[in-house]
Amino acid sequence: MPALEIRITSMYPPGAAGGTRAYASATIDGCFGVRGIKIVEGGKDGLFVSMPSRKTQDGYRDICFPVTAEFRNELHTAVLDAYHQALTMAQTAPLPQAQPEAPKAGQQLSGI
Repeated sequence: MPALEIRITSMYPPGAAGGTRAYASATIDGCFGVRGIKIVEGGKDGLFVSMPSRKTQDGYRDICFPVTAEFRNELHTAVLDAYHQALTMAQTAPLPQAQPEAPKAGQQLSGI
């Protein structure tokens, strides 16, 4: 199977962007890139992967998509794994520390 590199490009909390939880990009074998892959919450199975698509008169049509079921399963698993890893990293990342403000010119420092 081809080598896959998946990057989560943006994430949203539940309800912030409808059912969309994140966007991802995939690089296949280091020579083909796919942007605009969506991780969506919904349906009976929870999260699913939605390939880039455009709206037509008959609904939505995928712009690019896996041709075989085997590669589709591999791509979707890799995208969801990358999302869960990014979610875990975001939840365990330390919060930024507030830096004390430096006194302005001519301002007295208290306690000195």
